[in-house]
Parts: sequence; structure tokens; C-alpha cells
Amino acid sequence: MTGRDTEPRQTPADVEAEINREQRRLAETLDRLSVRARPANIARRQMGRARERGARIVDEARALVVGGGAVRVESRPVEPVEGSIVVKGDNEVLTTYQSRGQLPPEAVILAVGVGAVLAAGVVAWAVRRGR
Repeated sequence: MTGRDTEPRQTPADVEAEINREQRRLAETLDRLSVRARPANIARRQMGRARERGARIVDEARALVVGGGAVRVESRPVEPVEGSIVVKGDNEVLTTYQSRGQLPPEAVILAVGVGAVLAAGVVAWAVRRGR
């Protein structure tokens, strides 16, 4: 007996049912892709990403100025789930943040001094220009 004799053969109804299942699965996948590929949906996702990036940059800048908060340590892309469909630019990113302590008093004094010198320079420049 060969291996072919022992394998159960599919009936025409089984083959037709399998074809129908695959067609439904393909139709659902195409529907999901068409929704994701709509220009309005792409623009909405891109705007959301831009807002997230902007908020992250503002948070980092605030943390540097105030001396508290959290700063980004690392960002890396996350691999999509096997079998999922990823449109170019739809990568998920995992970001790790670390809490910062207070700035040392020397750094605060230095920043205030630099700011005062710049302000005095701008005032002096405006006065000289006004003459």
C-alpha cells in the first residue's frame, strides 16, 4: 500500500467548501486593506503620529528645562503579529522612558546667567540701533 491509498480524499463538496472559505477570507482581507488605504484614514493616522511625536518632543524639552519628568531612553520598532498585513509606514514603536532627577543648582544658576547676559545684549543692541 502506498501513502496515497491511505490518505482520505477530498470530495468535491469539501473542495468547494474550502474554496468558499478562502474566498471569504480573501474578501475580508481586501475589505480591511481598502479601509486602511483610504486617503482620509491614512491622513488621520499620520496626524495622530505627528501629534504623538510632537507631544513626546515637548515632554522631553519640558523635562530638560524643568529638571523633572521623564526623558526617552530608547525607541525601537515592534515586529507585527505573524499573518498581519502591515502597510508601509504603519510600524508600531515601543519607547522606553526614564525618570530624571532635579537639575543641580549649578546648572540652574548657569542657565539664569546665560539668559541674563542674552537679555542684556538684546537690550544694548536695541538701544544702539535706535540712535
